Amino acid sequence: MEGIKAFTIMMKDIEVMKVDFSTLRYEVLQESYIPYPIRGKLRKITDPRDIRTSYDITQSMIAARKNEEAIVSWLANRVLLLSRANAKWIYNMCHFEQVGTDEQRMKIAMACRGVSVLDPYWLKFEEDGGLCWSQVDVKQNPLNEIVAQVALHGKSLTLQGSLLTPELTTNGAYAKAWRRHDDSRLWLYKLGANGNTESRIEVMCSNLLDKMNVEHVRYEAGEDEGKYVCMCPCMTEESKAILTGMEFISYCNVNGMDPDAEMFRIDGESIYRMWIVDFLISNRDRHGQNWGFFYDTESMEILGCHPLFDHNNAFDIDFMRDMDAPYQFGEMTIRQAARKAMEQVDFHFTVPVGREDFITERQYKSFRKRAEYLGLWVEG
Repeated sequence: MEGIKAFTIMMKDIEVMKVDFSTLRYEVLQESYIPYPIRGKLRKITDPRDIRTSYDITQSMIAARKNEEAIVSWLANRVLLLSRANAKWIYNMCHFEQVGTDEQRMKIAMACRGVSVLDPYWLKFEEDGGLCWSQVDVKQNPLNEIVAQVALHGKSLTLQGSLLTPELTTNGAYAKAWRRHDDSRLWLYKLGANGNTESRIEVMCSNLLDKMNVEHVRYEAGEDEGKYVCMCPCMTEESKAILTGMEFISYCNVNGMDPDAEMFRIDGESIYRMWIVDFLISNRDRHGQNWGFFYDTESMEILGCHPLFDHNNAFDIDFMRDMDAPYQFGEMTIRQAARKAMEQVDFHFTVPVGREDFITERQYKSFRKRAEYLGLWVEG
């Protein structure tokens, strides 16, 4: 690919794979650490010394193209979409061409070494010498405040400092940015699209989930430059990374596994609880990037579902009106999914839920009606 230099895919300080598109070099060094979105997609390329016929040449070129597509797609999907709030400001500040092609997004991944808060993969180039993981890990190093300001508030600023920033690899539709708190932990700040409505709903849903036997990310209300934000701590750790639902389904399909059977084998209880939660809070936005699994970065074992998060689109008015709206799982309505889930797991409120837990009367009545349908008691 034009302008793309050779690089090594790294997992922390482990060399996983060497890539050079110009010479069709795709050398796997540590197969057990191949990123899940690439697993099963890589083709073996015939050694040039073993090529004898035009057929061999054709097959080698096809394999090289498939490998390129897999790697480019993986890197492109690590980068924010142009459709995200303030993304165009970020592209402009960093002098990135404002096109949403995989090739352009891959170039952005190259510029920020593909670093992400979701996992410890990154890109190392030949001229980097002794550069190591501790020097590029965004959890350990200073954040770029300029990029964060643009990501959250859409300002027209001049880029200063390093592009080793998680802002370029944080997906989603809303304006958001990472901040480091006094305890050194990273926190994600998120603005709503309509004033503070979505951010307030996120905090409300977090408080509701506090009262259920459900693992979830804790959101708090905050302020940034006078604007109301919801904020939550980063949920990944050095030894624990995230495989999104979208990546998991693709991985299963490519490798001949049934995604539904696999996700229930790994952590069916959490999946069922998610279905119940989505029904109760009228959540229309359970897409493939806001549910998924943790995996161990040493053994690469998929451990179980990560905590629930991203509920700022809950209590959607149309969804509250329709208890039988289609659901993203199992070709069921959201009510059918919740009813089925209640038969499979113990789901209950750990603390009473009442009117004071909701912003509006409509939200409260919708939640209470749905809870009563499932046999759950709500005060009032």
